Amino acid sequence: MKISMNSWYFYWSRTGRKRSLEEVLRLCYDAGFRTVDTEISWGDDWEARADATMNAAAKVGIEIEQSHAPYNFYERAPREVFLKSLKNSAKAAVKMGLKYLVFHADEYHPPKGGPFDPKAALEAVYDSLAPCIEILTAGGVRAGLETTDEDRGRNTPLEQRTHFCADINELIAIIDKFNDPMVGCCWDFGHARLAFGNDKHAEMIKKMGSRIICTHVQDNRGGGMDIHLPPFFGDLKWEELMAALKSTGYKGSLTFEVIYSCLPDALVPDHARQLYRIGETLSDMFEKA
Repeated sequence: MKISMNSWYFYWSRTGRKRSLEEVLRLCYDAGFRTVDTEISWGDDWEARADATMNAAAKVGIEIEQSHAPYNFYERAPREVFLKSLKNSAKAAVKMGLKYLVFHADEYHPPKGGPFDPKAALEAVYDSLAPCIEILTAGGVRAGLETTDEDRGRNTPLEQRTHFCADINELIAIIDKFNDPMVGCCWDFGHARLAFGNDKHAEMIKKMGSRIICTHVQDNRGGGMDIHLPPFFGDLKWEELMAALKSTGYKGSLTFEVIYSCLPDALVPDHARQLYRIGETLSDMFEKA
């Protein structure tokens, strides 16, 4: 099983210096990673930036397997700008030969003052993503629709809900609506822990089953705090979760999505190696389950 690292975790030094992409990829490589999840460009310069990213990866000798499409749940960009960015990210993913591009499938906002409507959300999300997924599938890139959670925590009443796909049945419904083996689920372990709790997390992995095609590996301690810790730094039951993931027939990578850290430069190489060893430990749990 491949162990992959989200490279943007290492971009910023504690001194405020931003490391170059090549420097970050070299740091990942030296820690043991041979596969990364890296940022992908979705601006008007996406072609040039895709070329630069591929050149940096080739120079280091590391594979870029996965990336994340833009999301606009908090409406920081006008809708037409966001939809153009989605298409650009899909084109960049195809140009770079990625295996997976991950989407938040919760870009739905009810009419002002209106109730949250899961059926309307399903159609709205499908209509937003369909043009991008058409680009991806034509180019041989798989789309991973990600587990999400409610900002307000578990068991949020329908009238207070905001995030489509925080209910696993909604995520299954949007994946199945595409009816395409190139479209599946990116299982974000941290989001799932917040959405389902530790008690039902493994059960929900089994319910999603073979739809899971890629992962975001992160930890937290519940309480509505999506803090993206390394595994074993929170309270997720990783032994149970790796066994559940194996039961689905999963064949993909374990891809870290840890953030919110800015260590002193002297500690970063050892920390990166520790993350790789954590990935090896998870892989061992998976193989022995």
